[in-house]
Amino acid sequence: MQITDGNRAPNLVPVTLLLSVVLWLFTMTGGRDIFVKEVLGGAYDSQAEHFLCGDVDVDVDTIRHEATIVNDHVRMYFGPFPALLRIPLNFLYPAGHGKWSRISGFCAGAISLFAFAGLVHMALRSSPLSSRARNWLGNASVIGFAFGSPLLLLLGNLSIYDEAIIWGLALSLGAIFFAFRSRQTEASALTHALLGFSLCAAGALLSRVTFGVPLILIAPFLALTLPRGNRIINLTALVLPLAAALIFYIWLSYARFGNVTGVHFDYYIDPVHREFVHKFGVFSPRRLPYSFADYFSLRFPSLQREPPYFAANRHSYDYPSLFSNNFSEVYLPLPWCSGWLVFGAIMGITCLVRRHGVAAFERGAAVALFAQFLCILLYFLLAQRYAADLYPFLIFCLIIFLGSGGVALLRSRHVMIGLIALSVVVNSLATVSWLVDYDMNVPTETRAKWKQLLGRKSRLRSPDWSF
Repeated sequence: MQITDGNRAPNLVPVTLLLSVVLWLFTMTGGRDIFVKEVLGGAYDSQAEHFLCGDVDVDVDTIRHEATIVNDHVRMYFGPFPALLRIPLNFLYPAGHGKWSRISGFCAGAISLFAFAGLVHMALRSSPLSSRARNWLGNASVIGFAFGSPLLLLLGNLSIYDEAIIWGLALSLGAIFFAFRSRQTEASALTHALLGFSLCAAGALLSRVTFGVPLILIAPFLALTLPRGNRIINLTALVLPLAAALIFYIWLSYARFGNVTGVHFDYYIDPVHREFVHKFGVFSPRRLPYSFADYFSLRFPSLQREPPYFAANRHSYDYPSLFSNNFSEVYLPLPWCSGWLVFGAIMGITCLVRRHGVAAFERGAAVALFAQFLCILLYFLLAQRYAADLYPFLIFCLIIFLGSGGVALLRSRHVMIGLIALSVVVNSLATVSWLVDYDMNVPTETRAKWKQLLGRKSRLRSPDWSF
């Protein structure tokens, strides 16, 4: 993407700020439920306390059914970033101990929203669209990301599972933003962009390793494209934070489990997943077509008469040698959840494969992010929250399309806006249905408030397993 007149860029700030307010109200169940004990969220506080005591254990009563027992020591496999964040928070406000999940998750959600808006802002500056069309498409894309992506699900349930994922997604998008920014700046601005990339990549690695590894692979591509001036300073800004995080991650993995992966299923408390992994492995290429079919099918959620009018539920997906569960928690495949993004990513891929479409850096970065995309399709579990790992690659390809689409973007902008509107409606209603009726990790009080808002009786619907 080339540097062009900044006046051509769309104005996305008002809509992004408004969406941040809406997401605050959504996350806090109307804005008041700020300090709430989410499911196993206190495990991060316990991990933070043990870090300060010089060990890597966690209190068993805070991690319970997700514990990993190593030589009679209780460990957790979740990334340490939310725990590190708890250290200053609990120092400043001790009364919030065990109740920081929603504030933490909202901060991550806001970062991801602004990072995405920044990416769209940069990309559309070099598009062939008129100023009016750029504003329409840019603002629609930000709305699409807020309500037509897994962001809504992750903010609606900030249990121990989703908090690390939303931070990984947010910091991954932040790193991608700074990577593009570094390609468009020079002098001190370049150094700041490289430092921003390295800090975000470091945080992504410590949040969820699948988000961090592709960014580590992208770092050498950035280093190879650095100009000769201030090369040592720029390399230091690029390498130092990321290298420190990588060293800490490796040390922590060895301290917890004696390996570099950050998890060891030999010690996992759940016997079903433990035995399945021993027999069939965590990743397998045999799962690729089946996982892809589940995440990218055209399966539409069933309809119901009462609000929110969609019934999002688990569905049978019984492949005993491929997945450890005989069901999938992908309640809404990506063509319905984020059809606009899938369309934009496909168009972006065509730009990437054209001989003169983009530079080598963009192709190398796309390959690195595709490795993450592929990794989640080889995993032994299927869930809507895991789909977040697919999004950095899809968003990267979308940004390539918005910046390099040319005539194709000019002709398809109305299609994209229409797909955004469809995804926002379907994903929002289906996600509320999942949170209200089927997600067992949503606090009972939160679920009751949702049902009161929807005008329904406060009852918990049992999952329908009659297929």
